[in-house]
Amino acid sequence: MLKYFYIFLFSSLFLGLNQTVFSQNEEDVFIGHTVPDDPNVMFYIQKNTNPNTIVYAMRLGADGKMDPKEPMEVFWRRYQEDGARKKLAWLEKTFAFDFKVKPVEGKENTYVFSLVAMKGKQVFVTQTKTGEANVFMKISGKMARLERIYVMVDDSKRIQSVNSMELFGRDYKTGKLIYEKIIKD
Repeated sequence: MLKYFYIFLFSSLFLGLNQTVFSQNEEDVFIGHTVPDDPNVMFYIQKNTNPNTIVYAMRLGADGKMDPKEPMEVFWRRYQEDGARKKLAWLEKTFAFDFKVKPVEGKENTYVFSLVAMKGKQVFVTQTKTGEANVFMKISGKMARLERIYVMVDDSKRIQSVNSMELFGRDYKTGKLIYEKIIKD
C-alpha cells in the first residue's frame, strides 16, 4: 500500500517541478545504472534511489512499422530482480508513467504524446527509414532527440519526494548533448 501512496505522491510532486537550470555532465547521474537493451527502446527513466528503469519502447506491427493502434509501450526493467521485465501497476500508469498518444495529421508513422507526469511537454515519435524510433521534444528550448530522463528523489523521510527531473538528449541539428534540469521550487 505504501508503494501505491509513493506513486501517487511521486506523480503529484512531478507536476510541481518548474524551475529550469542548465549545464550538467550526463555521466554524473547515470553512473551505476544499466542501459536497457530491449528491442526498440525509445527512451527510459532512471532515478537515484535504485537501479530499476522505466522503459518506453516502440511497438511494431506485422509490416515492421509502428503499430497504429498501440505505437508504444511502457514497462519496468527490474535490475534489482535480475533484470526482470514487469508491467507497471495501475497507479504507476495512471499517475506517473503512462502516456496519451495520437497520430500527427499528415505525417505517416508519426505520433505525438505526453507523459502523465509531464503534461506540459509534448513528445513526438516517428520511425526512421532504418526502422528505429526517433523521439524528439524541446529540451532547453531547442528541438532535441530525447534519450533518457533522470529523477532525483529524496527518500530521507518517511514519504519520498521528487527534488528534480533531468532531461537528456541530442540537439536535433548538431547532435550535441542537450540538457535541461527541472527543479522543484
